[in-house]
Amino acid sequence: MRLTNRLSIGVFCIAITLFAIGMATGLEYFLYPKEFATTARGKKEIIVSAISLPIAWAIGEVIRKNQLLTDELSALVNRDRLTNVATRDYFFAQMNAAPNAYGVSLMIDIDKFKSINDTYGHFSGDAVIRHVATLIKNMIRAEDIVCRFGGEEFIVFLYDQDRASGVEVAERMREAIAADPVSPQHHRISVTVSIGGSLKDRLSDVDEAIQRADDALYRAKSGGRNRTVFATESGPQRQAPAA
Repeated sequence: MRLTNRLSIGVFCIAITLFAIGMATGLEYFLYPKEFATTARGKKEIIVSAISLPIAWAIGEVIRKNQLLTDELSALVNRDRLTNVATRDYFFAQMNAAPNAYGVSLMIDIDKFKSINDTYGHFSGDAVIRHVATLIKNMIRAEDIVCRFGGEEFIVFLYDQDRASGVEVAERMREAIAADPVSPQHHRISVTVSIGGSLKDRLSDVDEAIQRADDALYRAKSGGRNRTVFATESGPQRQAPAA
């Protein structure tokens, strides 16, 4: 039972108190004569409640604070602080835990991001990254995963999707981002992304799928940016050009 607020603590206290009353009734039945039970009827419930309720509340508060602290620590490890999408480490942990996963890997890079930072400043650059992350996150399903791979790059894994579906999703993302400028600090910044995609077969290494997506991203950027390119089954391994 998760104790996240005062109401849940109250339910916890009632449950503990009822359990304590039940235990007291059982002990009374086995340890004392029936005449004592008749005399004590009603009194034991009050006594047990008076003792157990404050103790249960104190225990509930400690549990609630520990759970909140655990959630905060988990968020620091698993969620990127700027964008609130998954961290790179969390993404690979999830993928490595499911080697049989089949689907599409998308590598997404914000076009000419360095010039955005140079022209509008790093705070505006952060706003652009957050905006793109939000749009990407809003366009995938709950079972899919998006992570900030580093800087202005993101990885998306679309579970149980084929090449055609992956291209369709990538194009929707690309078009939505291009159609929705960012307006930080009184600026209006038009943003585009380049996307490379690849298919991950069951039991294949996710690193290989991401490398093929990265190669496709290189071709998308060198081909003019603001486009989606899907990887072939094999190809040269390259590093993406500077934004």
